[in-house]
Amino acid sequence: MRPGTFALVVLGVCWASADAYEPRINYMLQCMGCHTPDGSGEPGRVPSIRETLAPFALSAQGRRFLVQVPGAAQSRLSDAELAALLNWMIQSLSRLRPAHFRLFTATEVASYRRDPLVEVRATRERLLRSTGVAGRAPGNGLGLK
Repeated sequence: MRPGTFALVVLGVCWASADAYEPRINYMLQCMGCHTPDGSGEPGRVPSIRETLAPFALSAQGRRFLVQVPGAAQSRLSDAELAALLNWMIQSLSRLRPAHFRLFTATEVASYRRDPLVEVRATRERLLRSTGVAGRAPGNGLGLK
């Protein structure tokens, strides 16, 4: 290795790892492949997260679900990175905005993500019914804008 090459390699690794912690980059690396760049998903295969993120984030059961879905819970992200990613997704991809949104924390993510979610589809359907998102016009009665 030529002199100075090692320093450039280390600098490149540090620069790349700094970007890897940005929620926007983590979304691109961890979620976008299935949920698409704007969160709209793939009808019939991958659900859109645009209408459900904010309503789910308003209840304890919904918050637990957002952390426990296999793609989130089993990602290589730390608890703090996953919390930041969820917060970014709700603020950047959600069509609905909670009037009083409580940010996810690393502690909250850690408390939920260790328990596996086995019935993903059934749990999501229950949440859709309980939050009123299914069959309801966006924002009606949910404290959302």
